[in-house]
Amino acid sequence: MRLCLLTILAICTFAPPNGGVCSGQESQSNGKLMQQAQKEYADGQLAEAERDFRELTKRLPSNIYVHVYLGQCLFELHKFGEAIEPYEKARNLEKSGSKLTSDQHRILTDQLAMSYGMIGELRKVHALLNDAVLQDPEYPLNYYNLACAFAEEGDKAKMLANLSLAFQHKDHVVKGETLPDPRSDPSFRNYVQDPDFMQLMKENRVK
Repeated sequence: MRLCLLTILAICTFAPPNGGVCSGQESQSNGKLMQQAQKEYADGQLAEAERDFRELTKRLPSNIYVHVYLGQCLFELHKFGEAIEPYEKARNLEKSGSKLTSDQHRILTDQLAMSYGMIGELRKVHALLNDAVLQDPEYPLNYYNLACAFAEEGDKAKMLANLSLAFQHKDHVVKGETLPDPRSDPSFRNYVQDPDFMQLMKENRVK
């Protein structure tokens, strides 16, 4: 699967109000640590940000944002297997009532799907994204990531079908994001010269 790092988008999208101190009851030290960790993340000091967000997940286990940020740090450090746990924790918190916007939810699902894909857990990719398609049928990256999984599995027909659906919904990407070019994605390396794949690119005016 593609290695799509949504760094800038994630910084803006997942930044909670007041530097992460959302309730007014969290301690000043937690607020300062949150601000420090966010700055480290924004500055690309990922190891330091990982350390601080790990500490924040212990101090603020019900704060959905610290789990998402930790997942982002780990993902960008290419620790894909480790990123899964905080992403899943964030999903569980969301199911328990913690609120994310539609775009935040989409990004979280996208990042978790890619994390599973990068370590070869394709069954989990399918389960996650099949549910995502049912809940959010207009989001193109749900189909794109499914196409990646089918491509890795060698299922050309399902790969093309889902890639076609991704193109059909390409106008529904998250603001600031674009649909990736499949030809530069390692998942599709075995299909870049395939006539049907090339025709699909032509039909969708992929230059």
